[in-house]
Amino acid sequence: MKYLYLFGYPLGHSISPAFQNAALRACGVRRVRYVKNPMPPDKFQEIILALRAPHCLGANITVPYKQTILPLLDEVSPLAREIGAVNTVVKRANRDGSVTLVGENTDAYGFMQALRARRVNPRGQRVAILGAGGAAAAAAYALAEAGAHEIILLNRTLARSIELADRLVQKFRRMGLAINDWDALGKTQLLVNATSVGMSPHPDASPLPPHVLLAPHAVVYDLVYNPPMTRFLREAQAQGARIVGGLEMLIYQGARAFELWTGKRAPVRIMRVSAARALEEMIRAADAGHKG
Repeated sequence: MKYLYLFGYPLGHSISPAFQNAALRACGVRRVRYVKNPMPPDKFQEIILALRAPHCLGANITVPYKQTILPLLDEVSPLAREIGAVNTVVKRANRDGSVTLVGENTDAYGFMQALRARRVNPRGQRVAILGAGGAAAAAAYALAEAGAHEIILLNRTLARSIELADRLVQKFRRMGLAINDWDALGKTQLLVNATSVGMSPHPDASPLPPHVLLAPHAVVYDLVYNPPMTRFLREAQAQGARIVGGLEMLIYQGARAFELWTGKRAPVRIMRVSAARALEEMIRAADAGHKG
């Protein structure tokens, strides 16, 4: 049996095994399983040992290791290097029998595919992103490549916002950039939550300060997928915003990773159905636990 791993900590919320294993079965990839492999921070270095093991075919990397894993890999794709975050590791076999661990970023692809599916075009728009971590960086690069007019980074840790802004401005010199300009939210056409605020088990939290007024007809995109309707999305919808949940991004980034690992076309429809079912079961189990 060979394995594809999901490394991160904690991993109790993840539904990736459900839709990745469904994709493997649908494509006839036998004796390969996708499994969670939670690694607490004191065992972070063991991720590379696990990746180099013969039974490992590749991996996804999630919070909190998307950025810290970069220097431990043999190669990093140009996109992942620019974003400063890796969420997928591909193993490349060499002629001498060794392997090369290549870091990729499929978050940016998944982020944009979810917007395209909703027919949202960020070209020429003012965009605000909540957060400055790996997911925020992927979103920012994807939006800049798509022609966003201005990106506003909103984050509690100013140093991380400045670091991300510095990387963006080196490549996208004509694009406007601002940091922590909360007053601009009322004129923002697209608002993205790239933090974990509002994720189960804290669904009543919101990444926005109270009483923030959004621009009329704004699009609000929450990368959190559990719960499917976060407080952030509910409050935005109440103001008349179009909303986009995080499940589609999860599926599309996973589909791209699947193709990198297997060389096969990802069965996106099957992955979507399996992901939705797994999420529904997880929410139902959590509700039953609370009632019990």
